[in-house]
Amino acid sequence: MSFLFLKLALLMGMNLGFNSEVYARQYYYPQTRYVGSSSEAMGGVVIPLSEEAGNSLMNNPAALARYQGFRSEPLNLNFVANSNSVSNLATTLGNTFSLGGISGTMNSNANKEFGMGISNISAFTWNGFGVGVVLQEFSSGASDGTNVKYHVVSQLIPTVGYGFGLARNIIRVGYSLQYVNQTSGDATGTSNSSASFLNGLQKGNGFSHNVSVNFAMPFTYLPTLSVMARNLGGLHFASGALLSRGTSISGVPGTEAMTVDVAFDFLVRITGTFKTHWYFEYKDLTNHTSFPSIFEKLSTGLDLSFSPNFALRAGMTGIAEFSGGLGYRSEHSEISLAYYNEKSPFSNTPSWDTRYALQYKVMLNEKAKKVDGDLQQVGNKR
Repeated sequence: MSFLFLKLALLMGMNLGFNSEVYARQYYYPQTRYVGSSSEAMGGVVIPLSEEAGNSLMNNPAALARYQGFRSEPLNLNFVANSNSVSNLATTLGNTFSLGGISGTMNSNANKEFGMGISNISAFTWNGFGVGVVLQEFSSGASDGTNVKYHVVSQLIPTVGYGFGLARNIIRVGYSLQYVNQTSGDATGTSNSSASFLNGLQKGNGFSHNVSVNFAMPFTYLPTLSVMARNLGGLHFASGALLSRGTSISGVPGTEAMTVDVAFDFLVRITGTFKTHWYFEYKDLTNHTSFPSIFEKLSTGLDLSFSPNFALRAGMTGIAEFSGGLGYRSEHSEISLAYYNEKSPFSNTPSWDTRYALQYKVMLNEKAKKVDGDLQQVGNKR
């Protein structure tokens, strides 16, 4: 049944006009192609969240070394909507077959961004090896009162990776190869021009090489330093893509430069099953993205785990953009909710916009054992 649901979800991502904020996301997540709701709830931290196989493949392949045995996440769906789409939910959902179908609503709500999105990542790991596939489509639209400007990103990304440990797994090194098939770009259409959001986009495919190193120190609180380099040598797109999206293609996406991120996290056990996990991530050491200040590169997150099943999350992006959420985990599934703020890609709309995310994950055959080497001697299993 789960595989049937997965197939349905993937078809939805390919054929429905789900429209989201996404790549103002490249402003806050340079070259980061997968962001789950738990990350959004914790200020946009992605690298240290290695409990998720898909996130490890996309954002920290060294974390694949932490597990021996077979782990399966066949379904990991993430839905995103901004505040204006939620406020006009009936109209938005009633026109999901075409983003342009709500252009009349956007024209009557000038200078307001509308957006929704869907992504799924299916991932499997075994003794340090990992394989997965990301399928997602995000776009957004904003009107000046007459015309609507659209921003669209659609991606299909098969990925493989491997992580291994050194010095009894205190040092971990990992590599992942992402085959990026992308349709993206901006388009402008008049009111009720239902297909205009797919006109004139750019389409291409290319290979992205990614490497990460983790230093998991065998001390109390298990402090871990992680470094992630994305797009080694740059990601160069060639024409064509496995996923056919867009009409009147205008070329290929531009080359994506290499970026480097660094993260630090530690765990503090309060009592019994109550523990706190603190995360800090500094994005884009290579300064590929022109952040107004160094503070906007910093993400801070906190996970309060009251039991193995329930957690509260909070975070901050930059200086004062707060986020939050919660998660519930059963033996074979997990559901997460998130609230956060993000910059709009449109100059005529307010610079910050409220987003909501809902994530549902299925975990099967999760028999892998954590192998933390000397870290287990401190008595604080992560």
